[in-house]
Amino acid sequence: MAVATIFLVAAIAPAWAGDLPPGGMTAQDVATWLLSKGYSAQINPDTTTPGDQIISSSVDGISFDIYMYFCTSGRCKSLQYAAGWQPRADFTADKVNQWDRGYRYIRGYIADDGGLWAEYDLDVYPGGTYEA
Repeated sequence: MAVATIFLVAAIAPAWAGDLPPGGMTAQDVATWLLSKGYSAQINPDTTTPGDQIISSSVDGISFDIYMYFCTSGRCKSLQYAAGWQPRADFTADKVNQWDRGYRYIRGYIADDGGLWAEYDLDVYPGGTYEA
């Protein structure tokens, strides 16, 4: 799980050269960025927050969603990558806690159904570049 999650983040981190759009990113900005790097990107409505959108994609067979936060007029200041795995016996609280202690921006947790989730938060406002 650790290697897959690190690869997921590392694979999608490199992006276009240049500054991020003023005011944050739109769902279409994120989708266009993913598509430019050869990944799939589908924009879907966020059913938990009417009016918000989620971008769905995958890398090396691992599906993930990108949630948009702190949005004004469609431009969002923060993004969250989230990936989940089906329950397995080796997903233990001890392993997840050890993982969380070792990584600052990405965190894992075991869901109520026993599945594993990993989430990575990224602020895209104010300022910043696609390289970052």
